[in-house]
Amino acid sequence: MQLFMTCVLLLGALSPTTHAQDSSESTGDSAKLRVIATIPTYGLLAEELGQDLVEVITVCRPGQDLHGVMATPAFMARVRSSDLLFYTGLDAELWLDGMLRGAGAVNLLPGNPNAIVMSTGVPLKEVPAILDRSQGDVHAFGNPHMWTDPLVVRDMATRVGDALVRLLPEHAEVIRDREEAFRLRLTKALVRWLTDYASLANTPLVTYHQSWRYFLDRFRLVRVGTLEPKPRVMPTSGHLTKLVETMQARDVKLVIREPWQHPQASEFVAERVDVTVLALSTHPGWPEGTGIIEHFEHNLAEIARALDLPVSDPGE
Repeated sequence: MQLFMTCVLLLGALSPTTHAQDSSESTGDSAKLRVIATIPTYGLLAEELGQDLVEVITVCRPGQDLHGVMATPAFMARVRSSDLLFYTGLDAELWLDGMLRGAGAVNLLPGNPNAIVMSTGVPLKEVPAILDRSQGDVHAFGNPHMWTDPLVVRDMATRVGDALVRLLPEHAEVIRDREEAFRLRLTKALVRWLTDYASLANTPLVTYHQSWRYFLDRFRLVRVGTLEPKPRVMPTSGHLTKLVETMQARDVKLVIREPWQHPQASEFVAERVDVTVLALSTHPGWPEGTGIIEHFEHNLAEIARALDLPVSDPGE
């Protein structure tokens, strides 16, 4: 019943939206809006809605750890002249303030109107009751990896559209049309995924880090442990040995690590438990060339194959 009601609510979002604002014809001579995105999801949303109206710089690469970003001087020179920033906020991009100040892009420092916090309005998961650094690199405000949930990404498209329309009001109609088209495509795909992958519900698995929480909750997968003993603390043999016992007791068949995470820990458990280890990114663009919807399609299909379950057909 819960799955049925979710699909009904999502399909209700497919009703067309009327836009009151008119856009004038593009002159073709105006300079493009220069956009910075901290992660690929935000960059791809800006490109999807802005297309020929924007020039997008994405800081974190698809196969890169967001928390380990380092901006080069050449990159910072490109940031200096940017007009708009999309970032997660919370404590996801602790390097961002230093990068913007180093580039002289003080107009995009957090708190400025053109610095758009993409986590606004998203119900946060794993918010710590107390801050205790002995528990690892705990996120003070909660888990910031919300872009792994396609329903959250759908709402993020509206946030991007609002920002682009505010700065490019003469192109409001075309931006809103692109936003609506993207939201419709993602909604239809999500309804199909929730239906075709309903058998994933309650499947136990292990991840390297806690970055998949929003994705797992959306598709009702159950994380029984992480390869890290604590957030961003290197796995130890003692922790992994105890984790192996949990995996055997829970009949875990799947381990997910991200491309930048060392495979040694997943290899340790795979030698002791009959599991499939998948290298999947939380960022679209990995594998190379995947857009946002294709990225979710890829990850879900890989998980289904690893569990010997049917793969959804995007052509249906």
